[in-house]
Amino acid sequence: MIPILFAENSTTYTTNGIGRLADAISCDVKEQRNGIYELEMEYPKTGRHYSDLGVRKIIVVKPSANASLQAFRIYKITKPIDGRVIIFAQHLCYDLVKNVAMPFSVTASSAACNSALQGLKSNAVETCPFTFWTDVTTVSSYTQLTPSSINQRLRGVEGSILDQFGGEYEWDNWTVKLHKRRGIEKPITLRYGKNITDLNQEENIANTVTGVVPFWINTDKTERVTLPERVVRSSNHTRYSHKLTTPLDLSREFEEKPTEEQLRTKATVYVNQSGFGLPKVSIKVSFIELADTEEYKEVLPLQAVSLCDTITVQFEELGINTTAEVVETDYDVLNERYNSIQIGALKSTLAMSINDMNASTIQAVQDESERVYAEVNTDVSDMVDNATAWLTSGNGYVVAVKNNDGSWKELLFMDDDDMDQARNVLRINENGLGFSSTGVEGPYTQAWTLDGRLIIGGTNVPSLTCYDSGGNIIFQAARDGVIWDAANSSMTRTGKLTIKNADITDGTIKLGGENDGVLEMYDEDERLMGEWTNEHLMFKKPGTWHTIEMKVDGGNAVLMFDDDSYIDGTGSGGEDGFHFNADNITFSTDDIFVTDNRNSSNYSRGYTGTATAIREAVRHDDDSWSFGFITLQFINGICVGVDDD
Repeated sequence: MIPILFAENSTTYTTNGIGRLADAISCDVKEQRNGIYELEMEYPKTGRHYSDLGVRKIIVVKPSANASLQAFRIYKITKPIDGRVIIFAQHLCYDLVKNVAMPFSVTASSAACNSALQGLKSNAVETCPFTFWTDVTTVSSYTQLTPSSINQRLRGVEGSILDQFGGEYEWDNWTVKLHKRRGIEKPITLRYGKNITDLNQEENIANTVTGVVPFWINTDKTERVTLPERVVRSSNHTRYSHKLTTPLDLSREFEEKPTEEQLRTKATVYVNQSGFGLPKVSIKVSFIELADTEEYKEVLPLQAVSLCDTITVQFEELGINTTAEVVETDYDVLNERYNSIQIGALKSTLAMSINDMNASTIQAVQDESERVYAEVNTDVSDMVDNATAWLTSGNGYVVAVKNNDGSWKELLFMDDDDMDQARNVLRINENGLGFSSTGVEGPYTQAWTLDGRLIIGGTNVPSLTCYDSGGNIIFQAARDGVIWDAANSSMTRTGKLTIKNADITDGTIKLGGENDGVLEMYDEDERLMGEWTNEHLMFKKPGTWHTIEMKVDGGNAVLMFDDDSYIDGTGSGGEDGFHFNADNITFSTDDIFVTDNRNSSNYSRGYTGTATAIREAVRHDDDSWSFGFITLQFINGICVGVDDD
């Protein structure tokens, strides 16, 4: 392609601009994964448009095999040597170096990455002509405490967006794209050792660690556990003529002194999951150097790759295959082909079938489950048995996702080794752990996050159970209710609350709802001692006390005893009733009648009274009445005299 020159303030590149730089001697573009993106051009002083070249002008080229046209801003032009100059230009994204974003923060969520990118634009001090896009849904927060260069906050410092959320940048003129994964997997195999060699890769192979020497030592340095065979080796160790081992301190993995088998199991899992025995890939393929060799046709398919694409690297002499990413490209713009590509393992994954784990690992899980099963009671054993069945019947994969420097970023336990195809996923990283049944991107309906939140859900009936070493349930929350210290207390989903030996101090107990509320009290033999409803208040203790009941009967308040005696009141406004104390007996009612039947209005005897006398009225068979008086004398509330008049 012939490069095109544009004015420094150009924003679209669909024309010939100032003109095409057809006299360019060479023009190369180098791009690294999440790194540099620069153009270098050699141009003669006699070339057309030489006088138009200047700092901040824009050169538009096709920067790689599958890319669209991209704009590069000139930042340096050398002095002419032999009538030629070297022009250095950077992609437009470098304009973000000189624009500052003010402090802001974004709380952790699946949309936080996009919010952070948009925040850089909205908090920019100068006009920001760039747009930002991402499909990254990593749950993390973003905090910027000081004014900073937007470019630095994108990728250049600790705590940057790239640091917090991960991903792979694509710079598309005025659009900044942060992909979960920028490239694709290409069906291309590089046969290292047969068609190509590389001194750096030879060094990586020579330094491949094939085993670990695990050990445990207590804090006092008085006890130590090692293995009689000393070394736990990778499954590929026999493929290497030399053996390299490294110590593996597992002291923090065990609170108590482990057995040799426990130490061996832990070390085996570590070796299988950490990629021991797989050589780190770092290969530079120089097409220029191979141009006149027989091997050139073997590597020619690599001309079709793009930055961040994944290919297979086959180490035929070792009999090992692994995958690696295209992490750097150097593209010849004029001849539209790569000068070289760098293949590395800046982002590596390791997929391993759980069924392929060392048999001792599975046996250790089974032994541990049997030990726990023997210690707990039947109810808890059922739960442990069910959990053990789930965990020991797994047929999935473990994927370690790593940072650019090779350090581990997170672990994914999946039912498929392809993250795009996996459905059931356990994800563990610095923000917590979570379970998803809908793929790596979630939602994670069961999670424990580092902000202190525990979420339990899913399509099955979830439950949370805590039990002591004796198998007794301390706490259980499930769909059917909540139980704590199961022998004494519980609360069902219907609202039935059972608390034994309860001591409720302060506060208010409210009973109500559709059934108006009922309060019942029982003795130690589960016999009803008291009941309070919207109809009555009743107290009794069978075999010891009589029953006392207060209720509303036909609009009248009634106090009843179990010998059929009762007291009721028919007055209003508080004018009728009784008052008793040590000094006075007061009947505030106007009339007191004795009847033959509690429900009869055929009064046979009645009483009216004054402060010192009671008047008796007797009803005779002919409905006539006769009256008499009884005078009572009281001293200090004691009746000391009766005068029957």
